[in-house]
Amino acid sequence: MKEYHHLLPLATGYFGVSSALYDFEGLVVVYGPAGGAWHINIEDEPRWYRGPATVVGAGLLEMDVILGNDDKFIDNIVKTAEGLNRRFVALAGTPISEIIGTDLKGFARTIESRTGLPVFMVPTAGSEPYPEGASKAFLALADKFMDPDAPGIGNGVNVLGAIHLSTGKEAHLGPLFDILREEGFWLMSTFAGPVLGLSDPLEGVRNAAGAGVNAVISTSGLALAKRMYTDHGIPFVVGMPVGLAGCNAFLAMLRGEEPPAPDRPDQAAPQRHALVIGEPVMSYGLKHCLVHDFGIPRVDVVCVAPSQALFCESSGRGGLLAERGPHDRDTDGEAEIAALMNDPSVDLIVADPCYRALTNGPAVFVDLPHVAMSARIHWDLDYEYIGEPGYDYLASHLLDD
Repeated sequence: MKEYHHLLPLATGYFGVSSALYDFEGLVVVYGPAGGAWHINIEDEPRWYRGPATVVGAGLLEMDVILGNDDKFIDNIVKTAEGLNRRFVALAGTPISEIIGTDLKGFARTIESRTGLPVFMVPTAGSEPYPEGASKAFLALADKFMDPDAPGIGNGVNVLGAIHLSTGKEAHLGPLFDILREEGFWLMSTFAGPVLGLSDPLEGVRNAAGAGVNAVISTSGLALAKRMYTDHGIPFVVGMPVGLAGCNAFLAMLRGEEPPAPDRPDQAAPQRHALVIGEPVMSYGLKHCLVHDFGIPRVDVVCVAPSQALFCESSGRGGLLAERGPHDRDTDGEAEIAALMNDPSVDLIVADPCYRALTNGPAVFVDLPHVAMSARIHWDLDYEYIGEPGYDYLASHLLDD
């Protein structure tokens, strides 16, 4: 069993569900006591802190669970959904629903018939990594709302996996959206919130099947990208375009071209051995940047969420901005990560600021908040990672003036 003395375990499945569905004006119901949703709303959903709540707990009491008081649960959800005038209701499973075998799918059908609202369940168990929960939410959202006959738009692109637990504030994705538009792509959907300029927050999801290509920027978007290739023939590219070389390679792959050979960096960083800790797609994007934009010869990646799916060959994948090295690994174990950070040869660490508590060496530490780790503690830090702003942020820590 893993022990945590300085860190908290990462957010789990239903946190991923809430992050994926928060911005669509729906109602996400976590099947557990009220406190289950409290943690999401207070800590892991910074958007709620000063905005409207869209995630609620079922408010279950011990006797409700023991006696199976289903009617009370359904009545509460019907009243809440109608009172808040939501566009849909999503039911997310927890360890409680897993243990007692709650029929959330049946509950969804009953609530839908009583409210007339679209209702669906997301089959989370509360023990899976948060990207898996978000992934299941994306698939459920597509099943419920995506129009399979949406008109095709050749230069249309969906950005998949853009959940705040992995990518931070939406403002950090602004450079990516700007670059896509400058390169002639039409942003159709982010699948994690409304697209700017559309009055209906779900319109992008409805039209997503008409896109010409999907851009997957975190592992939570992979399953939906594969489904959309199988069902609609939409190819996809996986990667986070961190810095300059990464951005050029990412755009080339989206155009269906071979990535250009990276230029030699104008100024190499003095560091020789870097360690990147975080979400898989983001971390490998950082690795690409540190190697090609800053000339750092060795960059090891520690993925704190599973990365296997990232490297599995799959039909429809038109490009992958990630290269697994011999020393890369998947682990969220505090002791193992601490040992890697304190390796005497490591002279650069890029990670969420919470990981500072694990290091006592002289390595340069660059803050790159991972919301699934630090929630809203570092939500407002001034940092960037995509394209030129991302290069400038890293350069400000790595290069002399």
